[in-house]
Amino acid sequence: MDKATLRHEVSNNLTLLEEELRSFAANVGAGLWRKSVANLYYAAYDATCALLWSKGIKAESHEGAQSMLSLHFVKAGAMPKGTTKNLSLLLSLRHSADYKGDVSISAQDVLEQRKWVIGFVKSAMDIIGAGSLGISATAVLTALKDAERVAIKEHGEGGGRS
Repeated sequence: MDKATLRHEVSNNLTLLEEELRSFAANVGAGLWRKSVANLYYAAYDATCALLWSKGIKAESHEGAQSMLSLHFVKAGAMPKGTTKNLSLLLSLRHSADYKGDVSISAQDVLEQRKWVIGFVKSAMDIIGAGSLGISATAVLTALKDAERVAIKEHGEGGGRS
């Protein structure tokens, strides 16, 4: 795969990542915890896909992205050992948030997941930035700072669909 294709695919995923982070900040402001959890998952997923594409790897599914992340970044020592487990737990929480209205999603859930996602995305951006594709992640890093700073206050359970 040529460098231009890789740069294009990584940039596409970084655009999606930036939008998820911006949407996260808006959903937190509205107290929509379910949507906030979904935003966090998709931000982590988009960061994963950008990371994989930076090495010329295309994930065919969410589970495939996790497997490839584990194989090429966790086992290689570029990411901490608990990375894949955390991503899997976040996927499970996102499924509950999206499909199980009887499962409570709280501000505390969002706080806990935000901390991990922020760290994960920062690590992914460091790895991508250290690569040879010459991609700017300025917009992602700005959106990441906004997502990190947005106040998370319990407004109620954040239960319905938006």
